Parts: sequence; structure tokens; C-alpha cells
Amino acid sequence: MKNISAGIDFGTSNSAAAFGPGSAPELVALENAHTTIPTALYFENADGVLFGREAIACYMDAEPDAGRLMRSIKRILGTSLMNSGGTLVGKRLLKYDEIIGTFIRHIKEKIDAAAGEDIENVVLGRPVHFRDNDPAGDARAQAELHAIAINAGFKSVAFQLEPIAAAFAHERLLTGEKLAFVADIGGGTSDFTIIRLGPEYAQKLDRAADILANHGIRVGGNDFDKAFSLKSFMPQFGMETEIGLGKTLPIPTAPFFELSTWSQINDLYTYKSLNLIKKYLHQSRAPQRVERLLEIVERRLGHKNLARVEEAKIELSGAPQIKTVLEFLSGAPAITATREDFEIAIERDAQKLNEAIKECIRRAGVKASDINLVILTGGSTEIPYISQAMRAHFPDAELSAADKFSSVGLGLSFDAARRFN
Repeated sequence: MKNISAGIDFGTSNSAAAFGPGSAPELVALENAHTTIPTALYFENADGVLFGREAIACYMDAEPDAGRLMRSIKRILGTSLMNSGGTLVGKRLLKYDEIIGTFIRHIKEKIDAAAGEDIENVVLGRPVHFRDNDPAGDARAQAELHAIAINAGFKSVAFQLEPIAAAFAHERLLTGEKLAFVADIGGGTSDFTIIRLGPEYAQKLDRAADILANHGIRVGGNDFDKAFSLKSFMPQFGMETEIGLGKTLPIPTAPFFELSTWSQINDLYTYKSLNLIKKYLHQSRAPQRVERLLEIVERRLGHKNLARVEEAKIELSGAPQIKTVLEFLSGAPAITATREDFEIAIERDAQKLNEAIKECIRRAGVKASDINLVILTGGSTEIPYISQAMRAHFPDAELSAADKFSSVGLGLSFDAARRFN
């Protein structure tokens, strides 16, 4: 097979990839038969590394000190952490570009195996903004990811905006022209594009004239997890309680925010944090709750707890109320939450999404009523509160949610075929 190129959707929560020589790219089975893989690595102390579902499952079953789980690594791009000394993984000090590179290299190996040859050309997806209101950080993030892809073995690396890639994937299904609004709401970012689509546009190499506007913000599913955790879970670990032997003060919120943020959980596992929490416990007016916080940190159960938050969030898409039992903690505390609780928790983030949608329409110079197709991609578009907001903006438009988890990867492969073949 000649002139094969690939597209990689390196996502904050999940990743996908496709390859092909032309208009019919193939999705790659990245983990067993799955064409998506959680963007997760588990570094075992014995120097092994696992990926995706296997990484998460091994972490869940392992002893607390047996290894280190890392998720949401995409969010590190463009930050000061990329230029830091790195992070301790077992007894090894690894730089963050090495960690991200390990994951990208794993994806490349899967593509190469599926294609039966070494793939040299790739188009990587990127959000409209890696970093909000930080052009220098945004450019730095793309340059870092470019270098990581080269080090992983690719020879030619290009980038395409993720919502535009999703539009390309959908375009092959159209029989006539559409003015489309694309909403890509993933784990780390929400990106929006207004673009003209249709069979007559599909083979054009330059689509700049067809793209009316792009806009994006650094809000996504991870932020919804964080907000939901802080509202419904962290109060059970002592958040909003008081400490003090005489005059009382609210317990500091820092450990609760770290426990609710995928990329910061490991930062809490230090002697300094542990000693502070022990101090809070000694002074707490709600010691039973703070004991749970101490147990999570001592036993390094933060990722396991936040995974339960994420599961509860997903369950609330199909049920008005859920009950989550944290059986991995002493006493197996139970947390009950309603869909209304969740929607109240994410209301501020949802408002940011609504404003970003309006801004994208404004930049395009069109009216919302001009949009006749809405394309939803990314797992967070399955949240009822979010999908209802989309319908409210475009009540008369056709709504498409096909290939919600793989459309970006497919679209990137279409784009790669146009660029490299």
C-alpha cells in the first residue's frame, strides 16, 4: 500500500487514530477491539508502562505504592511544567515530554501494525486554543507536540483544528451544501467552528474560504468532573467544615481542588500535604470527614475517587439521581447526587460555553438561524444539559452526533490524505 498517512486525535480524556491512502480511512484498533483509548498511562515501579483501559484497571487493583497513574497529560502542553525538571515516577525522574512521547509512540506503533508499514506522515488534531488568552503558550504547546511527534518516529507532522476535522468526517455523508456549526466538547477544551460543507467542497485542498469562524475555550469534561466533585463529593471529605482549637476558620480548600483535578492529584502525595492534613484532622470540627481525606492521601486513592466522580457524572445522563458507594474507603461512605446537583455545579462552565457559541456566530457574521446543520463530537456533548443548550441555540437545525468519539480521528486522516498523498 503506497502513500499512506495517518491522523491522530490526541485527546485530554480519550484518543483515536485512523490511516489510509485516500477517501476511505480506517480507524485503528488502539486497545484490543476498541478504536478509542483513554489517554492514560500507568508506570509500574518495575519499569513497565501500561496504556488506556489496562492502565486504569491495573492502577485500581494495585497496591498504592506499586506505580503511578497519569491522565489528562495533554493539559500540560504549553505550561511551565514542560520546562521543569520533570516528575518522579517510582525511582525515575521523567520529563513531561517523555511521558507524552511514550503515549504518542504507543499510538504510532498501533498505526504501523495496522498499516503493515512505518507511517511517516501524520496530521495531529489540536484545539482552537491550547491555552486561553495566551498566544505565546498556545504556540509553545503546538511546537512541543510537534517535537514529541517527531521524536516518536514521524517524519512529517501537520496540524488541523479538531472541530474542522470533525466537519471533514461528516462531509462525506452529505449530498448537498450545508452551513454547519461544529461543537467539539472534549475532556480539556470546547471548540467551535462554522464551515460550509458539501460534496463540491470535499476535494478542495484549501478550505480557508469555507471556514467562516473558529472559537474555543479551555473548558471540558475534566472541568465538569472538578465542579461536580467539589459540590457533591468533597464535602464528604471535610470541605466547607471548620478547623481551630479556639477561633475557628474554614478548612483550606487547596487539597480538595487538587483531588478534583485529574492533572493535579499526584501533587497532593507529598509529606508536606500529608502533614498539613494531619494538622487539619487534629483541629477539625468534623474529624470523621477529614479522616476520609487523610485516608485518600495516605493510600493514594485520588484517581480512584475521581474516577467514581466521572462514573457518577455519566450515570446522571441517564438517571435523575444516583448513589455512589466508595467501598475502597473505611466505612464505605455513600454519596447521593441528583442531576440537578450536577447541573448547578457546572452552571458557570455551561455559561462559558454559551458565550463561546455566541462569539463564534458573531465572528462568522451570520445569524444562528442561518445554521442548518449542527455536528456534535466529543463525549461531553452526551450530557443532557449540554446537548439541550445546543438545541436552544439552533432549534431549527439538523442535529448530527454520528461517530461522536472517532469523527475527529477520521477527519484528520482525510486531511492527511489531501496533504501528503
